[in-house]
Amino acid sequence: MTAYQTLFWHGRLQRRESVLIHAGGSGVGTAAIQLAKQITGAKVMTTAGSKEKLAVCKELGADVLINYKEESFDHEVLKATENQGANVILDFIGAKYWEMNTKSISQEGRWVLIGTLGGSTVEKMNLMTLMSKCVQITGTLLTPRSDQYKADLTKEFMDVAMPLFKQNKIKPIIDRAFSFQDVQKAHQHMEDNKNIGKIILTWD
Repeated sequence: MTAYQTLFWHGRLQRRESVLIHAGGSGVGTAAIQLAKQITGAKVMTTAGSKEKLAVCKELGADVLINYKEESFDHEVLKATENQGANVILDFIGAKYWEMNTKSISQEGRWVLIGTLGGSTVEKMNLMTLMSKCVQITGTLLTPRSDQYKADLTKEFMDVAMPLFKQNKIKPIIDRAFSFQDVQKAHQHMEDNKNIGKIILTWD
């Protein structure tokens, strides 16, 4: 639902637009790739830090695969969009990617901030760049939203996405399950950035 909310309620992704999804191998990233492709047929560009993660992203429908450890993603986005940039950016990273996201966003683009893995404070920014592109930046967290907001989101998500689940067009991506007694190992697995999709804790 976080992926759905950020793509369609905030990003307002439309048919045949382009979207840049950072952290494509994450739980939200793997969901966003599938939803964007299946609901709008968008050109999906994604970043990840390994060949294994990018291979999964491709399997889920990503069109442009960018290894952020080896390539400057802004160059790849501009190349893939004929220098137009991405209509929507889902940004989990924050400060570290500020400059490259600014270069990657299209005219009238929608930039949705949903994480600060790369820091929350931007030391220097040129606001005129955003203004000249007429960029809309939205920050969002789902946790502090009202119960009614969450209920409305859940209903719309179920109405739109459940048929896709039933048709096997989208699926949850589970990395691995840990026993609750191994919760420390689960956290370490996540902190080491080894997971592709969600990590599950089980209770015996």
